[in-house]
Amino acid sequence: MKKKNHLLIALSLTVTSFFHSNHSYSQVRFGVKSGINIATTRDLIAYPRNRLAWYAGGLAKIPISKKFFLQTELLYSTKGNKSYNQVGPLKIVTRLNYLNVPILVGYKIDQKTNLLFGSELGYMTSAHIARSNGEIFNESKSYHPKFDMGLSIGLNYRIVYDVGFEVRYNYGFKTLYSTDIFGDRYSEINGGNRVFQIGVNYNPFK
Repeated sequence: MKKKNHLLIALSLTVTSFFHSNHSYSQVRFGVKSGINIATTRDLIAYPRNRLAWYAGGLAKIPISKKFFLQTELLYSTKGNKSYNQVGPLKIVTRLNYLNVPILVGYKIDQKTNLLFGSELGYMTSAHIARSNGEIFNESKSYHPKFDMGLSIGLNYRIVYDVGFEVRYNYGFKTLYSTDIFGDRYSEINGGNRVFQIGVNYNPFK
């Protein structure tokens, strides 16, 4: 039930934002962005560590008023975590790869700084386990469900012209769990993605 409520909230935010925008398609401004993810998970494994990953994609910015705008994005984002096996020890990296669609409301604090807040929907495209001894395992069928949801908040600062520097935090809801080769869950507790992003973008500020 909680998952359904989260989905309804995200969809309501999207629909409301679009219907409050009375601007034509010609006023939509497009951009591109890329950066690094400092990713981990919550409650997926016992002692997760941060994994350095990356994201890249495009964005569309729709003016709503002088101070507010709607920003939607399509990103390829690599998440997951890092851990260590005490036997060895082996470094183990969990790579969870997503197509993410952030749907954000932006507020122009001043001419150079924007505040962004909203929801993020995701679809897991693949999952791999990589060990420091060179072994890589395709675990795409072991991680469920494929759809992910979360909240995002961040700041975008214009460095020069329309090139910006952005920091963002993504708080994923607990929708993620894993199973073994027999289909049994490793834990009855669902996990969630947690990602801190640092990147640059071409993002028209007008």
